[in-house]
Amino acid sequence: MADASMPMPDDEQEEPIEVGDELPVKLDTMMVGGERPEVDDHVEVNVGGRVVRIIDDCAYVAVETANNELIETPGGDQDYDRLSELSRQMDMSGPPVGTSGY
Repeated sequence: MADASMPMPDDEQEEPIEVGDELPVKLDTMMVGGERPEVDDHVEVNVGGRVVRIIDDCAYVAVETANNELIETPGGDQDYDRLSELSRQMDMSGPPVGTSGY
């Protein structure tokens, strides 16, 4: 077992979780009485994961599940991030296609 009390290298540390941080949770796992929650409803979510480090008396958990379902980032966010990265790469690759660049 690794020594979890040792801090992780700087390039592996993430920002601490703060009040208001968002966690994607499937709506059907939060239904109460057959009703889906709506914006501003208070819900209880069961979160599971692995302890990735311990600092003093605080364990940092890498979230893996919410309400016993794997965490999935909605596809739209991944598509947007992928397209943004492709656009950035194209911008850096030179003049637009069909131009002489002069």
